[in-house]
Amino acid sequence: MDKASIDQRDGILCGLGAAIIWGAWPVVSRLAVVDSLTPYDVAALRFGVAGLVLLPFFLRRATPKCAGIGWLRALVLACGAGVPYVVVSVEGLRYAPAGHAGLIVPSCMLIFTTLGAWLFLGDRPGGVRLLGLASILLGLLLVGWTALAGAAPGAWRGDLLFIGSGFLWATYTLGARAWSVSPWQATALVSVLSLLLYLPPYLAVAGLRLLDAPLVPLLSQAVFQGLAAAILALLLYTRAVALLGAARGALFAALVPGMAILLAIPLLDEWPGLGELAGLLLVTLGMATALGLFDARLIRRRAPVR
Repeated sequence: MDKASIDQRDGILCGLGAAIIWGAWPVVSRLAVVDSLTPYDVAALRFGVAGLVLLPFFLRRATPKCAGIGWLRALVLACGAGVPYVVVSVEGLRYAPAGHAGLIVPSCMLIFTTLGAWLFLGDRPGGVRLLGLASILLGLLLVGWTALAGAAPGAWRGDLLFIGSGFLWATYTLGARAWSVSPWQATALVSVLSLLLYLPPYLAVAGLRLLDAPLVPLLSQAVFQGLAAAILALLLYTRAVALLGAARGALFAALVPGMAILLAIPLLDEWPGLGELAGLLLVTLGMATALGLFDARLIRRRAPVR
């Protein structure tokens, strides 16, 4: 097997690994709620572990000064992808199925990011991207209609929180892009600042209440939230983009909604209805279109140089 074939194989495996972790995040986080953990507990586990692991890298290469941004901008990034994002998302999972989170959060992130880039960065979307966004919106409306129609009673509350989660993640995405912060620097900034700013007040209020939780679910959540979701998924995705190019690497982001719905079936016994499946199809096609996956010129332009 030649090097190009090996790189393609490794890139696909890394991209699938990242998509599985991102798709599993709402499922695993909903399991945390089932296991009587609060959204604040989940945030403490995620950033307590990730912050400690990334602290050496933060001190060497990812302080606000090293990243070329001030503390105020670093705090904006920490709000967008840090504790507020996790708490709002997991709170939504108390009301709505994990599959809704897997559909709504990345879709709204893409919509808000596109609008924000247009308004604040002058990146006007072309007709193909707008067509993709329209498909995403239609898919979200189908999912929302299913919730309001009573197929999942009270799910509309969670869906609204997921829209807020998508907005928060979009602010992080736009900030990292506008201020030219690398993925690793941004991840370390968010994790360490969340650790320093959130863990002390959390421990002051909750104390050691987390230790009362069953050991196996607690350790499983700590490993998944702090290592897999916060760090490993980014490593895998970054590697996939490096091997396959940005356009083809983005394909795996479009797989996240489907992964979430599929994983929710065996792990949570959450079966999607026809409206949710139709919404999934429209959202996935819309994300693929908006990300430029059907634009041959874009793929050629973004292909990696070997």
